[in-house]
Amino acid sequence: MPKQNKRTKLSRERIVRAAIKAADRNGLEVLSMRSLASELGYGVMSLYNHVKDKEDLFNAMADAVASEIELPIGRRKWKEDLRRCATSAYLTMLRHPWLPGIWGETLGYAKNRYHDTLLRLMRNAGFSQDLACRGFHALMMHVVGFALQVMEMPYKSQKELRTFSKHHLDDLAEQDLLFLREHVAYLLEGKDQKSDFGYMLDLILDGLERDFSSSKNR
Repeated sequence: MPKQNKRTKLSRERIVRAAIKAADRNGLEVLSMRSLASELGYGVMSLYNHVKDKEDLFNAMADAVASEIELPIGRRKWKEDLRRCATSAYLTMLRHPWLPGIWGETLGYAKNRYHDTLLRLMRNAGFSQDLACRGFHALMMHVVGFALQVMEMPYKSQKELRTFSKHHLDDLAEQDLLFLREHVAYLLEGKDQKSDFGYMLDLILDGLERDFSSSKNR
């Protein structure tokens, strides 16, 4: 009697879920079709019955993760909805550190729906197409750019940050860069309480609100 195969049936969804877990754990750079197939317990060619290639896999991964972003339905004020939406996207990227690096290269419905939501919130509030366009790009550059900056920082804790800053301050002592030394010293003293994602997001939203109000008064 032939031995029963107890492996879980392979599917596109299962492959994508496993790829996301592997990328969350080790980064996208070391993710390969071969290592993914091995983790799933199948030969590498079996994966190609469900995903066309690595580009198709990355698109599916990014879109699956993009579906985690909270999308306000417009019952609150536009400013609060945009803040919630952008913050959710940023937190999603922190949960999946590989995502910011490929965000601009991938396609998919969930990602497009997030982009459409940002534009819808502004247009439904009465923003002109020009202001909504500028607001959209400002928000996206802040979300993705801030996430990328966090991922690429050479320190993973406040202790490492302080050590890095002290070394940097020592190096600056030899250079005629007064205001940069002052800035680093300020960070070391722990006085910087507002250089965070939310504070800078509010600067963008406040600017949009100012321009929106100005356009209505013309």
